[in-house]
Amino acid sequence: MRNVDMNILRTFTPYDLPDDAIDVRCYTLHPDQIDALKEYLVDALPECYITRQQLISRVEETGLEISNILANKLPDRGSVMSGDFGEIITLFFLNSECEAQTVPIQKWRYKQDRTKAAPHSDVVILYRKHNKLKVSKKDFVICAEAKQKATNSAFDPIGSAIDGYQKDRNGRLARTLVWLKEKAIDVEAKDFIDYIKRFTDLTEVEYSKYFKATAIIDLGLLNDELTRETDVPVQNKDFEVIVLGIPNLKQFYETVFRRCITECSL
Repeated sequence: MRNVDMNILRTFTPYDLPDDAIDVRCYTLHPDQIDALKEYLVDALPECYITRQQLISRVEETGLEISNILANKLPDRGSVMSGDFGEIITLFFLNSECEAQTVPIQKWRYKQDRTKAAPHSDVVILYRKHNKLKVSKKDFVICAEAKQKATNSAFDPIGSAIDGYQKDRNGRLARTLVWLKEKAIDVEAKDFIDYIKRFTDLTEVEYSKYFKATAIIDLGLLNDELTRETDVPVQNKDFEVIVLGIPNLKQFYETVFRRCITECSL
């Protein structure tokens, strides 16, 4: 956990859509950047589940190895691990696109059960022009539904992500923000609680909401999903569909999680 920063947007390149593809913004992981992204995620992913200070404290208090603490936080192999990875890579990708000093919410820290997905909206990124209680019309929230498809099946990740976007837009985001405030009150410092309150309590001045439907797909399955018949809503500055293609996706994310546990150091 060296807190190395990386703009992962630079590891992806725009993808030329097939002639009969649906209307999405699509990128694929550049072959020369596979190892670089993997190394970054091995270092960065543990802090999505536990802060560095919490990890240090638990090691000191329990006498256990770092790997034992992390194994008790991270999901096992299977659908939850796949889903978490899709959400986390979406968070990092969308946050890398932001020019403003945004706050990407690492909601996996608030899980009650590591064997289950975190509740509510998948990805939330917040921005306040002013860090204190002063509000601005330039404040905004980015909310994304993330679906991952790493193996061949009938599952429709793009269509499912769009369905999730509809839920976010129709009330789930609002419930998510309230839940995040409650979790912040449980475990976070006052400054972070005040930051969150802008989006739950201090709403007399409106803020912008930008919704995304994102799908993370194994590169070998990408074209089939891009040409699947899908009802895509009108896209504009407030909503868009984003697709990321990653080679050997299942092996990629399982390797990242395994190495997180075995290689993490303070």
